[in-house]
Amino acid sequence: MLYALGLFSFFVGFFIIVFMSYLVRKNILREARSEAEELIGLAQQNSDELLAEKELEFEEFKHELELKSEKEIHDKTKSIEHLKIAIDDERAVINSKLNVIHNKINQHKQKLTKAKSHYDKQVDFLRAIKDKYNAQKATYIQQLKDVVGDEYADIKTNLATKIMNESKSKQVKLAQEFEEDVERNSERTAKKVLDIALNRFIRPYCAERGIQYVSLKNEKTKDKVFGPDKANLQIIEKECGVDLIYKEEMNSLSVSGFDPARRELARASLEKIVTERHVDEKRIKSIIHNTKKSLFKKIKVDGTKLFKSLNLKGVDSKIVNMMGALRYRYSYAQNQYFHCSEVGFLCGLLSAELGMSVQNGRRAGVLHDIGKAMDHSIDGGHAVIGADFIEKNGEESQIVHAVRAHHYDVQPEDPLCYLVIAADALSGARPGARRSTADAYMQKMGQLEEIGNSFKEVIDTFIMSAGREVRVQVDSRRVDDLQAVSLSKSVAKKIEEQCNYPGLIKVTVVRKIVASEVAK
Repeated sequence: MLYALGLFSFFVGFFIIVFMSYLVRKNILREARSEAEELIGLAQQNSDELLAEKELEFEEFKHELELKSEKEIHDKTKSIEHLKIAIDDERAVINSKLNVIHNKINQHKQKLTKAKSHYDKQVDFLRAIKDKYNAQKATYIQQLKDVVGDEYADIKTNLATKIMNESKSKQVKLAQEFEEDVERNSERTAKKVLDIALNRFIRPYCAERGIQYVSLKNEKTKDKVFGPDKANLQIIEKECGVDLIYKEEMNSLSVSGFDPARRELARASLEKIVTERHVDEKRIKSIIHNTKKSLFKKIKVDGTKLFKSLNLKGVDSKIVNMMGALRYRYSYAQNQYFHCSEVGFLCGLLSAELGMSVQNGRRAGVLHDIGKAMDHSIDGGHAVIGADFIEKNGEESQIVHAVRAHHYDVQPEDPLCYLVIAADALSGARPGARRSTADAYMQKMGQLEEIGNSFKEVIDTFIMSAGREVRVQVDSRRVDDLQAVSLSKSVAKKIEEQCNYPGLIKVTVVRKIVASEVAK
């Protein structure tokens, strides 16, 4: 009974709790719905107010935009009207100018028409005169033929020959007068320019003589350098690419070879070998290797120093090294490294006096003999192979042509070529710069005499002023004044083609007159 009562009480309590929860949840739901309706109403009210406010702002913005656009349209319209007025004014001015131009063209057309009419009349008049002249000429020729008969052709030929000879004589005199005038004035100007250039070139210069032999102190040194069966000499010759010649009377070794740098390498190596206590193949090769490194470094330094002294930039490294190798090259005992430096300075000074580029003058002058640093494996004269070398390594065409033409291997076509030729002659021909042996001097004299006697008109040839003048003697009965001038030019041209010499050689033609009579 108690259990049933307890169970009934539990169910009643549970039912009451569930019912109370239902009532509470329903009450909460009702309050939430009420609050939601209030929030929705408030949001709807706020949105309506915001919408009305935005519509009002839009209407205000629309009104402002309409006012602004109306003002801009008005301004643009006003500008367009001003432009139209300006265009109309400009068009009126252009039309006015066009009318003036058209009027002038019409006037010129009228003048041209009148001129053409006058020209046609003059042409007709001249044609009539020409026809009349031709008719009279034909009449006179026919009358002349009737008078002279068969001698007409001979008279005509003789007259033409006479006129031709008179014209030639006049031309020769005019040419001689012109040449004398040009020579007189040009020589004066040239001497002035050379005098200024030479006096500005004040660098002291001492002629350097190359020494291509090494002295051996005694027999012990000789045996050490020679080695058994001259084995050491053979090693040196092979490594340096030269020939070593022993001169017994001087107890010295002379270095012979085509490449000046190789000759210097052999000479410097020999000097070091002489000072060594013990010499074998390994030591010789080591000395030559070290000497070669030092020599190449010195060549590069000498080349760089040369271009730096002339203030020349942008020179290829191969050209710099080749110019440094000229330090060991001599021509008629003149060091070509210093010779090229002199020619560079002198050519630059001459260019400055004549208003030409000083840099181009120095560049062409210093590079003119670069071909002399190249060995016999390259075919051609030093001017040609030097020009080809610098052209290959980026030098300008004007510099290349000046180098190629400085010995007339090609015809000079630029004033710079003649400046290089002049500077080269100044450096090589000055007293003390070069020297030649007696054999070379006699060979030059004989060559000049042979060239003079090679012309059939020449009776005898005399070499004057130590080879500075060639005087040829001709028979006056076989050579007249005109032929004498032509002969002097021919002899001079042949000397230029066949001889190599510094400076100038004067050619003089002397007409020999022999008058004889027999006394009875």
